[in-house]
Amino acid sequence: MKNTVLAVLIFISSIVMQGCQTNEQRTREIVKEELSNVFKRTAILDAHVVGPYSPAQQLGNFLFTSGQIAINQETGKLENADFETETRQVLENLMSVLRKAGFDSSDVIATTVYLTDMKDYGKMNAIYGGYFTEGNYPARTTIQVSALPRGARIEISAIAYKM
Repeated sequence: MKNTVLAVLIFISSIVMQGCQTNEQRTREIVKEELSNVFKRTAILDAHVVGPYSPAQQLGNFLFTSGQIAINQETGKLENADFETETRQVLENLMSVLRKAGFDSSDVIATTVYLTDMKDYGKMNAIYGGYFTEGNYPARTTIQVSALPRGARIEISAIAYKM
């Protein structure tokens, strides 16, 4: 964003320095166009979902993912033979959404983990840690909930930022 704003300011300065006469309205239009490009909202739609929502929304350099459950993207079925399998599928789904938007796990700055049983926290934690770089783990909130879609035991959403 800083680069785009800087580019707009340099463009405006160059017009003024060259002696070109530009009206104030056109300058405002140019600034508005450039800033709207920075904050352009894009839906990432290429993933299996269970309702009327986008798997992710990109706004500028930020990516906001919807909560991912353990739906196998090829079969549409919940992969929940055991909690560990379910957790891995959730994280694979999350990584897939990130990749489709041009991000990866190193770009994730925060996650929210929803568990139906806090007793599964240790198992989740052991698997979760393998998907992120040690020393650069995202901020995380873990919440116990009474139920999740399709009887899932875990759901994870993320916010990512890419320079």
